[in-house]
Amino acid sequence: MFVDFHCHSDHSDGTDSVAAIVQKAANKGISILSVTDHDTLAGQNEARELCLRAGIKYIRGVEISCDFHETLDVLGYGMVFEASSMEEELRQLRLKRDLRNTRILSRLRSLGVQITDEELESSFPGESLGRPHIANLIVRKGYSDSTENAFKEFLGKDGKAYVEKEKLSIKSAIELILSAGGVPVLAHPLSMMLDRKETIEIIRAMIRYGLKGMEVFYKTYEETTREELFEISGNLGLIATGGSDYHGKHKKHLELGIDIPDSAVSRFLESLPADNGLNY
Repeated sequence: MFVDFHCHSDHSDGTDSVAAIVQKAANKGISILSVTDHDTLAGQNEARELCLRAGIKYIRGVEISCDFHETLDVLGYGMVFEASSMEEELRQLRLKRDLRNTRILSRLRSLGVQITDEELESSFPGESLGRPHIANLIVRKGYSDSTENAFKEFLGKDGKAYVEKEKLSIKSAIELILSAGGVPVLAHPLSMMLDRKETIEIIRAMIRYGLKGMEVFYKTYEETTREELFEISGNLGLIATGGSDYHGKHKKHLELGIDIPDSAVSRFLESLPADNGLNY
């Protein structure tokens, strides 16, 4: 089945509007979509309504970064909008992200890269602004010739203006999604940079916290990797999801949409709560 359960709009670090993503999904023949912006549910009502009009099934989504020595993100699906505690927690995460942006911009200005907080906010419409947006401005203003080099020189972990991001613990992120009636899923597990044994060990710990699934069918993973992850997910009793991690121009090599076995999609849909935002 051709679907996409992991993509980003300009409400966070993607470059396409929700409307543009839904239009692309319709043009590509995607049958089920979930927009999973970082730390915000801002585009969910619009995405659901537009998908309904386009004849696309829709699942509410979000992606939350967790405190870990490498990249570890947890996707949430099917959250109940009335869960105000989740909205408030995400708002606090965005405030911390804004503070980080302010500190990064201050360091950049000390290095001669003149970008203000106001300039960043006025240049992008999203609620969840971060390093990709700053990198875009660095290039736009001629301080670097590409976003990749902007990260290398200024914004990456070894960059001159790098500031560590304050994140939720793995346990807190999973519990937050569960508290809103959602289904927590480990995103792109290879990003944890662990070997097979270590991967299984940390996933077992996450299962104890309430993890329900793992992103097996990730766009850039080779077939052999997907098969191995599918085996691990089955052995651990986890649902297997997938997506493109589409970001528009910020990740030009990724296109919207991915093929996932019908049986895996069906099991995922069955795991969602009754009030899950899915359009039939």
